[in-house]
Amino acid sequence: MDLIRKVSALVESPGLPETPASSTRGGLAPWQIGRVKRHIDKELAGRINIDELAQITRLSTSYFSAAFRASFGTSPHDYICRRRIDHAKQLMLTTDTALCEIALDCGFADQSHLCRVFRRITGQTPAAWRRNRRIA
Repeated sequence: MDLIRKVSALVESPGLPETPASSTRGGLAPWQIGRVKRHIDKELAGRINIDELAQITRLSTSYFSAAFRASFGTSPHDYICRRRIDHAKQLMLTTDTALCEIALDCGFADQSHLCRVFRRITGQTPAAWRRNRRIA
């Protein structure tokens, strides 16, 4: 009976890690994960090239892409988009900066690009998201 409860608890709450697993088979090493995260956060407003990320980790581009996906559970492009959206959310909550400026500060081509990616990820436009957070 005790074994059934343990299995039931595991099935109900899988306990997925919020951060990349350092021991993921075929994934990036912890030092590589740290370097990639720091580089992405530092270059968020500019162009981030996957070849640069591969060079930082001392891997080929194709191997880096596969290892990144194994470690982070998503592609490098999707991860970068989500980090940019997180940064945009932070700016929208803490400043009154116009969305067109926030878009450029977060590495998007223009406000329209920010809106498309923001809506795809959050299900809302940036203006609606900002308005809902200010009221609450």
